[in-house]
Amino acid sequence: MPDRVVICGAGVIGSAVAYYLAKRGVAATIIESDAVAAGASGAAAGILTPPLPNESNSPLFELQRRGYDMHLDLAEVLPDESGIDYRYQSTPRAMVAVTEEEEVHARRVAEALTAAGFQRSWLTPQELLDMSGWVSASNARGAVLLEPSGHVDAYRYSLALLTAAERMGANLRSGEVRGLEVEDGRVVGVNVGNQIVEADAVVVAMGPWSVDASNWLGLPIPVEPLKGQIVKVRPAEPIKQFSFGHRGNYAILKEPDVLFLGTTEERVGFDRSTTTKARDKILEFGIAFASVLKDAEFIEQTACLRPLSADNLPIIGSIPGIEGAYLGTGHGRQGILQSPPSGKALAELIVDGSTETLELAAFDPERFGKRVSSV
Repeated sequence: MPDRVVICGAGVIGSAVAYYLAKRGVAATIIESDAVAAGASGAAAGILTPPLPNESNSPLFELQRRGYDMHLDLAEVLPDESGIDYRYQSTPRAMVAVTEEEEVHARRVAEALTAAGFQRSWLTPQELLDMSGWVSASNARGAVLLEPSGHVDAYRYSLALLTAAERMGANLRSGEVRGLEVEDGRVVGVNVGNQIVEADAVVVAMGPWSVDASNWLGLPIPVEPLKGQIVKVRPAEPIKQFSFGHRGNYAILKEPDVLFLGTTEERVGFDRSTTTKARDKILEFGIAFASVLKDAEFIEQTACLRPLSADNLPIIGSIPGIEGAYLGTGHGRQGILQSPPSGKALAELIVDGSTETLELAAFDPERFGKRVSSV
């Protein structure tokens, strides 16, 4: 078991690794150049969406399912372990169909849910309105009632993971990681500023900035920032706890009277600015499906950069040829959902050399190209 583990990045993935290492008795040092959850981890909507039963052939299915189930367990212990209430809740949700093609797909999902044991799946537009009290899309052909989604305050959840790890001995350190120190094919330290922090194992978990580690590891890390903007509004009158989605957009009531609307998918590099174009598009979506939002109060617009890999799958695992080096990034829009199994799997790799939590073959860091052994 390594005694000195350094985690590069205090986002949700790095914090989850630190947490699960601490549960195994390993007190990691987490190095962050900005602040805890300063990137997408702190600004995300924090929606925990279980996978659809008809998507079981996807490599993401197990990761999403385990993430959803592990969040249920964490909600029972993590608030006490950290002293932080990160506002875990469960919310009914529906996927709305507008076009004939969307209806065909939605009905297939409804059939799969029925086969999986859900008693009621397909909703007419009127049934959707009756159930939600406020989702009133005039052009909807219907909706499929899905398994409820969980949701958390993303920042408070990320902070809870790290705080719990710190209470078990982990240490947060400020600094900019500039490279790894490798001797005889094994990690021996991390270059932080002008100092070397000694390490037996290093986890690179820097979100879209993990691309900087390509040179350190001698391995292609094709991860880019995917900007997502969110608009928060306060309906003029209280609405019921409910959420819905359409073509990647969503509306979810999170705080008692605040509705989150999103989101965009923008490949604009590391630009984290908000735009009026995105705001208007998001609001247009919300009002089209819920006329009650016409008089809603605008509260805030945010933007964050999510790490998107070249094949839309996370990059999780050890680095061949560098003993003690690990990578965890590329979770796209689902970093909060996928953080528990990703963090636990990496902790198991570090401590045990293998993992029981997750099958990692589809997420192998070397799938984009072989490591250059001279690095």
